[in-house]
Amino acid sequence: MLSRIDLWIGKTLFVPPIVKLCQITRQSQFAVSRLFWFVAALDGFYRAETVFGSVVFGALSIFMMLTASLRADMPTSSSMVFRMIAVAFLIIDLITGATTGEWLGAEFWVFVLIAEYAATIRTIPPRETKAAKAVSPAGTQ
Repeated sequence: MLSRIDLWIGKTLFVPPIVKLCQITRQSQFAVSRLFWFVAALDGFYRAETVFGSVVFGALSIFMMLTASLRADMPTSSSMVFRMIAVAFLIIDLITGATTGEWLGAEFWVFVLIAEYAATIRTIPPRETKAAKAVSPAGTQ
């Protein structure tokens, strides 16, 4: 059941925009994953309310910056259980935002989910060009 929910969330909400971003920027899905982990770490650092949180997210930001720059295109993995936990936290933050009007922090989970679903993509299809769209199925114009 969870795997079907995970597959639907990925195929419907996250994978199509990630693929488009990869095609536009000509970056691999792994580079995009590491980029969004870096953005999530920076967001956590920005939102940290304690010294401990600042130190943890600051160290994570430095670590993610180094991994994003030194091994951006190396394959990475993702866990369905972790993605489902992140979805649960996002839903909790969205419900809290809808009831209290306090939306800050929900973006963190969106960044995490983009990073995690980008890691699940194994191949990026080539970008469609205007010339490829203009060619008829028979190969003539």
